[in-house]
Amino acid sequence: MIDLGSMTDKFSETGQRVVRRAIDVSKSHEHNFLGLFHIFTALGEVESALFVEAMQAIGVDPYSVTILLKQELSRSPIHVGKKMAIPEATRDLFNRALRRVRSQGRQQIESIDLFAMLFTDLNAPPAEILRGLGVDPAIATKTISQRVGPSEEQTGSLRKPMRFRLRHLFKIPQLTAASLNSIVTLRDMGVVPEIWNKLDVSLTSEERGQAKALSSSLLDHRVALMNEATIWSRAIYPMLVLAEQGKLEAWAQAPLKAQYPRFGLEGIADGVVGHNLSGVSGSFYLIVVKSAGGLKAQDPQIQLYGAMLVAARLNWEKDNKVPQEIFGCYTIADNWTFMHGLVSDIEADRPNLTVASSREYSEKIEAETILRILKFITGKYSQDLTETP
Repeated sequence: MIDLGSMTDKFSETGQRVVRRAIDVSKSHEHNFLGLFHIFTALGEVESALFVEAMQAIGVDPYSVTILLKQELSRSPIHVGKKMAIPEATRDLFNRALRRVRSQGRQQIESIDLFAMLFTDLNAPPAEILRGLGVDPAIATKTISQRVGPSEEQTGSLRKPMRFRLRHLFKIPQLTAASLNSIVTLRDMGVVPEIWNKLDVSLTSEERGQAKALSSSLLDHRVALMNEATIWSRAIYPMLVLAEQGKLEAWAQAPLKAQYPRFGLEGIADGVVGHNLSGVSGSFYLIVVKSAGGLKAQDPQIQLYGAMLVAARLNWEKDNKVPQEIFGCYTIADNWTFMHGLVSDIEADRPNLTVASSREYSEKIEAETILRILKFITGKYSQDLTETP
């Protein structure tokens, strides 16, 4: 790091990461000074989950803030000198963070302290950004300070690396691509036909007849004019019930809530297939999310990823298997798109989610294929339950 004088040993590992990244941001723009915009940008990168949560908590879009920061960096002045300068406003931020640390009985500045104190100077550039987005910086400071703090198990312990609890859950219906990518490492493999095209599943004549009856009922109606509840009751949920095997059941409107080390997720799945869903130890194997439709509808794929993460975490808490395999599906009208997911590094601050998609299947003409895929999923886990002592 650059020479911070008497402040050099006042930063913890997380605080040093933010300062180092801020210096890199400054150097990449050839600014040659460590300013508040550089620190703001570094916090958004080093503490991405916290950044997204904090911005959402004060009512602004994290992506909009990122765009504004890039604009400010592009027109920032350049310091001419041999050494990188530290403006007075930056030194004031460090001092405010240090006072916060000492008031809590700690010794070193964490990244969280820099975030909590970033907007307290109401005339400084970070506060101006919030003001330009219609947010009172004073209210924002109070909100952020209330939402971040040392975890209870770390209170009074100054030698352990400081960890922080998030007091805000991400709501699954409100997830965006930006917020999802801020909390997990997502590897989206796109459509992988070989996963879905080689399923060794046969249907009985009765099951084929039931699937045909469902598709015929859709052919006789104008699905595009049906509301979501009608499509769900006529097309989607009956197909899930047909796929039930052994101890697995299909449920609608299932509440989901899970806490990862650095974030929480909660919402309601439109449909699930699992085991013991009415008990306290339910397991989820297939999550179904339907598109809400309309111009303001959220991306059903992003919502599905969030719901799959919840299911994987809940299943992991019961069996500790890594990676956790979880299947998902999102529906748009009577069209089904399946997802195969693997969640690893579940105990890490930033878990990994790898997903592979099917193509889109229309229930009007491919009901048997949809049922075969569903039966493959339920057959796999029904067998696991049978083998469990």
